[in-house]
Amino acid sequence: MVEVPIFIVNGLIESGKTTLIKEIIENNVSYQAGATLLIVCEEGEVEYEEAWLKEYEVNLHQIEKETDLSAELLFKLDEKYKPVQIVLEYNSFYTMENLEFPEYMPVYQQVTLIDASTFGLYFNNMRQVFNNLVKLSSLIIFNRCDGVTDLGLYRRQIRALNQECQIGFEGKNGQLTSMLDEDLPYDITKDTIILEDTDYPTWYIDVFDNFEKYLGKTIKFKTFVRDILEDSIVVGRNVMTCCEDDIQFLGYEVKNVKELVAIGDCIFLECEVFHEYSNIAEAEVVILHAKKVSKLAKEEDSVLSF
Repeated sequence: MVEVPIFIVNGLIESGKTTLIKEIIENNVSYQAGATLLIVCEEGEVEYEEAWLKEYEVNLHQIEKETDLSAELLFKLDEKYKPVQIVLEYNSFYTMENLEFPEYMPVYQQVTLIDASTFGLYFNNMRQVFNNLVKLSSLIIFNRCDGVTDLGLYRRQIRALNQECQIGFEGKNGQLTSMLDEDLPYDITKDTIILEDTDYPTWYIDVFDNFEKYLGKTIKFKTFVRDILEDSIVVGRNVMTCCEDDIQFLGYEVKNVKELVAIGDCIFLECEVFHEYSNIAEAEVVILHAKKVSKLAKEEDSVLSF
């Protein structure tokens, strides 16, 4: 039989499961290549509107009680709807070990959503529930993280239940990051941050995800001039993102450069972070404003890695 992958999204009620599922289906081309069977095991505050279901060719089936969710039911629903994939919005109080799927329906991924603003209270009183939630998940997302100061502790508590999963943190801007301030290789509390070469890839990712916390700080680092534009320059480093065949240039547009530089120059840049419109990107992005540029001895741009 044709393989039908299953994607499981679970979490306590009102943790954002429905919103995430709608975003995935709306923004993922593979979900628009054929019908999706959506199995919902509990009703939350966000609903799947009839117009939305029709627009994205989603067939909705509601589960009333845990015993209704069986391999036999999945087989019947597959015969009825012929879905390309199945999304299961799971009830966190169901027992995951009781789930049985037909052999041609492999679980591709299980994602667990956790509301960071209430996790501390719930975890202390419902630890076994959280153990069932996360122990089989490959990705765990803490959302509503803004203003929460115990994220490092929360990650350690989840890591004790599942050592293999990826853990992400989502802020109010919708950006997802796996890093916390305590993970950074430099002291984010300082007004002046001096980056080592090995810090650059981490800084690059974090400043684009969380530029607000760098505003007003002075950043100093060694970099290379890649391009010279009409009123700015482009600087950056070559970074190996996963393997030797995947080397990318991670760079910034730098304004307010008064010193004379040339393409290929190795420089020490002292700058501030701004978030403003870029003619290159045609959008608001992170742009550096130079405070001082010092030429360094000529050298080749060595490849950095995460």
